[in-house]
Amino acid sequence: MPVPEATAAAGAGARRLRIGLTLPQFRRDPEQTLAAYDELWRLGYDGAFVFDHLWPLLQPSRPALESWTLLAALASRFGVADGNGFRLGTLVTRAGLRAPSLLAHMAATVGQIAGGPLIAGLGGGDANSRAENEAFGLPYHNAAGRLAEVEAAALALAGTAEVWVGGLGSGSRVLAGRVADAWNAWGVTPEELAEGLADVRQAAERTGRDPRTVRATWGGQVLVGTDAAAAAAGLERWAARREPQEVARTVAGDAATVVGRLHELGEAGAAWCIAALVGGSDQQLASMRALLAKAAGFAMRVPASA
Repeated sequence: MPVPEATAAAGAGARRLRIGLTLPQFRRDPEQTLAAYDELWRLGYDGAFVFDHLWPLLQPSRPALESWTLLAALASRFGVADGNGFRLGTLVTRAGLRAPSLLAHMAATVGQIAGGPLIAGLGGGDANSRAENEAFGLPYHNAAGRLAEVEAAALALAGTAEVWVGGLGSGSRVLAGRVADAWNAWGVTPEELAEGLADVRQAAERTGRDPRTVRATWGGQVLVGTDAAAAAAGLERWAARREPQEVARTVAGDAATVVGRLHELGEAGAAWCIAALVGGSDQQLASMRALLAKAAGFAMRVPASA
């Protein structure tokens, strides 16, 4: 199953920014997650992405839907082949949770169900991931060991999936330049993304790769309001339960403002922006998805069976 080639930077100016969403996974019943997937497919988003947490960070008593099991279910609903460029992927899957060869086999199987290759965003986790690993009997390595796990997974997935290496550290940027199709940066500003992409492409060039074929992608938390005042009020409510640095990295505003910020990231070099919507109930998040899709000018999709 061939993986689409990365677009060279020389042609990037003609390529539109692609926008995807992460799905709500921190729940026991998958019904709302599957419904959200169907909805964002119909609304015209470019892709749907899942996290790879065994429970919400630092909240072991809360449920979470397992990412790869969920991916297989999603792929069987509206696959890549049905969606005019629609993609399905992970943002990110933690490399240390599964053996590289097993991960590649899983990605190939889900890709076959979907009708096209997955986007495999890879990460090593951080200190907050230690408890998850230990609770499930999995080793938790130091930073160098976790980066080695990401590299092993990236090499195993090559040719099976489109590989994004996530991480803000220099080691992750260098690794992305050496072996990945793209680098993923979480919560960065346009300026930080441009600076990081330059590092990634320098690493690619040192390895003998064409640096223009390695792209940047962005992921981050996004809160969309019906207007600026509603967005500010929603952010204030949500911020009461969050660390200040997390709130500061959240993109918030009315839909037009948010889309404008995403396009600033695109101008800085992002080929994709993946939004993790926050600050609302399931109903409110559904409203955010619709507002953002309308502001972005997406064309609605209709299932082939309709």
